[in-house]
Amino acid sequence: MFANKKVFYNLMVLLIVAAFLVGCGPQEAAEPTEEEAPPEEVATPIEAWAAEVHAQHEGTKLRVSAATHPSIEAFKAMTPRFEELTGIDVVWDEMEEGAHGQKMLLEATSGTTSYDVIMNCPERLPNLADLGYLEPLDSWLNNTPDWFDNDDILLAYREMLAYEDVNYGVPFAGETVFLFYRKDLFDKYDVEVPTTFDEVMETAEFFHGKEDGLSGVSFRCRSGWEFTYEWSIFIFPFGGLMVDPATGKPGLNNSGTVDSLEYMIELSQYAPVGIESYSFPEAWDAFMQGKAAMMIEASAAAPEVENPDSSVVAGKVGYAPMPAGPAGAYSGVWGWGFSMTVGSENKDAAWAFITYMTGKATHQEYIENGGIVSRASMLSDPKQQAQYSYYQAILETLKQAADLQKQGLGVVLMIPEWSEISEIMGTEGSRAFAGEITAQEAADSMQAQVEEVFSR
Repeated sequence: MFANKKVFYNLMVLLIVAAFLVGCGPQEAAEPTEEEAPPEEVATPIEAWAAEVHAQHEGTKLRVSAATHPSIEAFKAMTPRFEELTGIDVVWDEMEEGAHGQKMLLEATSGTTSYDVIMNCPERLPNLADLGYLEPLDSWLNNTPDWFDNDDILLAYREMLAYEDVNYGVPFAGETVFLFYRKDLFDKYDVEVPTTFDEVMETAEFFHGKEDGLSGVSFRCRSGWEFTYEWSIFIFPFGGLMVDPATGKPGLNNSGTVDSLEYMIELSQYAPVGIESYSFPEAWDAFMQGKAAMMIEASAAAPEVENPDSSVVAGKVGYAPMPAGPAGAYSGVWGWGFSMTVGSENKDAAWAFITYMTGKATHQEYIENGGIVSRASMLSDPKQQAQYSYYQAILETLKQAADLQKQGLGVVLMIPEWSEISEIMGTEGSRAFAGEITAQEAADSMQAQVEEVFSR
């Protein structure tokens, strides 16, 4: 019994030792596993495009001429990224709007340029094109990357920078004019949003002085082109004319034109003191600082109005299409775009700049930096409309502008003489506004001067 136990014990020890030796013996090497490589970063379409631009144009210096405008601030914020991606250096030359226009005309007249890209608008386009200052862009527009999507820019905005069926600019800040109103005040006093110009007058009178420092309405009317800009919105709803599209002759002294000027003068009694000197910054500021219950102004003002850093009424504002006058409800189309100078020695780099800044793929960044919307996809997107309450008013006002265009009319005449005509209207109209002459006398003077312009 004992012997059997001893044998059994020895056998167990041997088995354990054998098992131990097997476990400690050389092991079959495991198959080496390759370390998983991180996924390759795939360049976005913009980055792939920019890499090609960088290879060709690194170190190129572009000079861009621009007027002071919210969209330019947005582009300046986007510039460092463009420079990083493309290797192109951008030098901005920014100045006051009137000075900018004069400088562009001076350069065009002299036949030289110190810029590759300029900020351009419908009022200046005919003269600059006729002087051979601008590069036609149709061939360039036919050679853009998919992410640019020219067709997504609203047609009304694209057409404003075309002259004699040639495209000379890419829009970046399309605008109309509509009615801004203080929702908080309208709700507080249970006031309906005006839908006619008679109601605008009544509402402006109601709010004027209703609260301390509050005026009824704000708008721009500084002598010159800014007066013409504002007045042109009133002319057509009252049945007025600038130039008859059927005859090509001036119609500035017809009864509707006079009525519209008289209405604008009467409305000004419910505006802030000093309105006769208001350019757009002053008109916007009066509304944004809570000094006016309404504003008739460019849609370009809306982003600033909704910016809490600059506006005390942000989040308290409603937007409505232009009210109707005796002849209907109309607005206009204006805006800004980038043009390329024909004398630029860096056209490919200049086009790369225009493409990047105005492309569909970068439009969201542009808007977030305070740029003015000009693309259909952005304006019609329900999510964007929920975030930007004025988008729907822009679409409605563009329909009003289209109704005006169907009659062969427009707030800007696409003729070389327009700048001179606009200045005449703005000068004589502001004289009536200041009480120096009557509206009828101003209209008669405009008519005679514009007839003289057309007779040259």
